[in-house]
Amino acid sequence: MKKIYVSVDLEGIGGVVSTEQVGILENGFYSEARRLMAGEANAIIEGINLGGGLAVIGDSHGNMLNIPIELLKGDFLLCCGSDKELSMMGGMDESYDGAMFLGYHARFGTPRAIMDHTYSPSTLRELKINGKPVGETEINAEVAGYFNVPVLLATGDDVTMEQLRKSFPNIELVAVKKSLGRYSALCEPVEKVRAKIRDAARKVTENIEGYGYIYKSKLPIFMEFEWNTAIMAEVCTYVPGVVRSGDRSTAYQCDDYIQAFKLFTALRRIASTVTDANYL
Repeated sequence: MKKIYVSVDLEGIGGVVSTEQVGILENGFYSEARRLMAGEANAIIEGINLGGGLAVIGDSHGNMLNIPIELLKGDFLLCCGSDKELSMMGGMDESYDGAMFLGYHARFGTPRAIMDHTYSPSTLRELKINGKPVGETEINAEVAGYFNVPVLLATGDDVTMEQLRKSFPNIELVAVKKSLGRYSALCEPVEKVRAKIRDAARKVTENIEGYGYIYKSKLPIFMEFEWNTAIMAEVCTYVPGVVRSGDRSTAYQCDDYIQAFKLFTALRRIASTVTDANYL
């Protein structure tokens, strides 16, 4: 049986347009978003199952405890919890046949994209890998690529899907809503959206060779981080190997992407220690 890893974020789920829906504080809007997230997860599980695969659902938003397991159906495993070694790709290894990204969003600074950000909206303005600006899809696809696992499919708003088309020329892209602004969209009925996701997941699972794209940068890996403030850049240089590359920028280079990814996680946490919600 094929084994497919599905990293599930929340901002790119159909019907989700507001920070009130994604802030993981219990309220009616977040409760609705969790149900919508589980509904799309069920659609992708069904498609993967129909295509002859086992779906491993990676809860990848916020504290990574968003999807109530009792709402999921089919042949699946749920990977959840906030201390996963590979964050949004927690549990990824060479045993997988493919990876999918459900409910994803555009990188920080993308015009008109729903809730655009790159991992840490309060700290990180931009990340470049080998000179190329990247978002969460590329960052996480590199983790899969490290293990030679191809990316098969991604879903999210239409602006995000057009952005990803440039980085992933051979994968299935499913737009679940049309962005009107950072916090507004035209949203299709959930049944229609879920049917599109199910059918796309089945198609690519059945034909991994035809749709799979291994995303992997050439070594060495050179990461450059643009932070929101100069002090964030300063504290990041306390880590050996991290150098200042600009007023608000730091850089790091190594020959192993997983090492670079772990350092990326550590720097985001370090930068967050000097943030102030009222003054950045």
